[in-house]
Amino acid sequence: MKIRSLRLFIGLAALIALAGCGDHQPGDATGAKVLRNILEKSGVDAKIVSFKKVNARDVKRDKVEAFELMYEAEVQFPEGFEAKCRDEKERGKCAFLGIDEDRTFAKSEVHTSEGTLHFVKTEKGWMAEDNNVY
Repeated sequence: MKIRSLRLFIGLAALIALAGCGDHQPGDATGAKVLRNILEKSGVDAKIVSFKKVNARDVKRDKVEAFELMYEAEVQFPEGFEAKCRDEKERGKCAFLGIDEDRTFAKSEVHTSEGTLHFVKTEKGWMAEDNNVY
């Protein structure tokens, strides 16, 4: 009898958890993962020490539903990093690091970055700038 009750409880808890997953807007954990993916794809050897959503807003244009997550993150460069940002023409690694000038980071230096991540609502969830759906 106790095992049946336990199974029922676990099943109900899983159902409740899954029922609420669909429409949640991205938060700290998702933002940190997106930032980590973007930096990695950009060739930046960095570790996200902390990530915090500081603001957010819904954006709706025509039939597109989007979400902007403004963040503050501490990024550590285990091997150091030379950021060549002055000539960056497109939104790239420097924008996500919150840097607009060339800068060299020492080994293990921690940089406080401020920026914005963009998400677009799809049928499968929120698509982020790293081209993954969350």
